[in-house]
Amino acid sequence: MNASYAEFLEYHGSAAVPARAHSPRHKGNVEAGVKVVTNWIIHYLSERVFVTLDELNEAVAERVEWINQKTPFRGEPRSRQDWFDERERAELIGLPAQRWQPVLWRKAKVHRDWHIQLDTIKYSVPYRFAGRSVDVRIIGEVIDVLADGDVVATHQRGPHKNGYVTNTEHAPSYLEESTGLWTRGYFLRQAAKAGPGTLAALERLLERRAIEAQGFRSCMNILDLGKRRGRQLLEQACRQLTDEDPYRQITYTAVKNTIAAITAEQQARPKTVPAGTPAGPLPSASAPPPVRDTSRAHLAGAGAFSLDALTGVPSQQAGVQTTEDGDV
Repeated sequence: MNASYAEFLEYHGSAAVPARAHSPRHKGNVEAGVKVVTNWIIHYLSERVFVTLDELNEAVAERVEWINQKTPFRGEPRSRQDWFDERERAELIGLPAQRWQPVLWRKAKVHRDWHIQLDTIKYSVPYRFAGRSVDVRIIGEVIDVLADGDVVATHQRGPHKNGYVTNTEHAPSYLEESTGLWTRGYFLRQAAKAGPGTLAALERLLERRAIEAQGFRSCMNILDLGKRRGRQLLEQACRQLTDEDPYRQITYTAVKNTIAAITAEQQARPKTVPAGTPAGPLPSASAPPPVRDTSRAHLAGAGAFSLDALTGVPSQQAGVQTTEDGDV
């Protein structure tokens, strides 16, 4: 007997009696019932064509009712329904109010934003359990969070991926009760260390949340970008996002993509002029200097730093006199 079947039997207040291995003759009534269903329902309806499943179920229900009312039964002038009402109905217990559903158990940890995460959805837990491991019981669409054997939170399964299901009663009521928790002040202080752009970005992110705690993980992930990529780069990205559009929503993904774009732009190197390209006129003083690729200049030797190589114009055309030793 597996665990799910055992839970099913316990839920209905019943037990399973396995058949005897050597001579399971007490299963004869069950096999006889299977034979009745095969002959009077399956074979009876085999030639009919059903368009919908509901139509098939209705036909099966009619045949079941016919079988139960058919007389005689066991040589007596009464039906199966009469036999059940007289001999068996009083021995049965009532069904539970709700249909049985399989129970799933999970382990989870309450984070500093007083939420646990199941798959991609976050569910709130009373703040005093932050940092603790809890048990999660999932029955259909109902999620119960248990600590020390007691149910401390109950939620309906969240409808959206990466979403939040938050009960505002689980939030701390006073500032002094927030020890060990993430708070708005904590993240804004950390953001100010990177710069005003990062501070403005996190303020906008938290203000757009109906419940601030639902934005704490995004704030933490954004600040973590500053640790891994550098605070200056984070500040530049946040300033760019907040300056471009005052109504733009700030998200971790937006900041991450902006940092990637800035990094790619900074690492881009200009291309060299192909060999044999005729030299143009010497650029004027007001014109910007020509773009050169010096990434491999250290491998080219001293000749790569001559006036001809640097300007792309022979010294005679540039009006510069040199000595035999190459001095200007």
